[in-house]
Amino acid sequence: MLSHKISVALAISIGLSTSVIAQATDDAVNVGFNVGGVAQFFAQSETIDAAQVASHFRTSPSCNGPCLAPLAVANNVPTIGEREVISFVATKVADGKGLLIDSRNVDDRGTGFISTSVNIPSALLQPDNPFLNDILQAMGAREFQGTLNFADALPLVVFDDGPSTLDAPNLITTLLNLGYPADKMSYYRGGMLVWTALGLNTEDAKS
Repeated sequence: MLSHKISVALAISIGLSTSVIAQATDDAVNVGFNVGGVAQFFAQSETIDAAQVASHFRTSPSCNGPCLAPLAVANNVPTIGEREVISFVATKVADGKGLLIDSRNVDDRGTGFISTSVNIPSALLQPDNPFLNDILQAMGAREFQGTLNFADALPLVVFDDGPSTLDAPNLITTLLNLGYPADKMSYYRGGMLVWTALGLNTEDAKS
């Protein structure tokens, strides 16, 4: 049921998105845009919430202690920085032409998340999930005679808590194994740890 709700939410968000209404300057982050008729923004604060930053440095179940994520996940999957993420959201996500994917488990989003991101952990993309095809089709895949075609798949930016975790690399690897094109994915390695350390705003999961 959870995966079905995510699939439906993806489809709705794609259909209701609208264009960017403001852009960042060269010196400061100040971006405004609408998604589904709701005003969104990215801004950079001069003050840093140390507790929030620390909350994104955590151990990963796939590591014995903190991980050190690779700089590159796979061939043809670029690793990008914060300005590229912001530009992607303002020009692709806001127009319904891309998805910003938070690959963390849903419980980990309690420490905050990047605005407009959708939560798709690797666990939802396993073969035993009966809604797997629904999720992939919400991401732009098309089914024909029982086979998925990814020619129209949406561009993705995938992130997690940051360089100390492997949720994003694992999700990207899972998508590649399912046939998702490498050149339609980007990896934001900095994740929530670097995002919050730079004073960039987040949304509260409780709000």
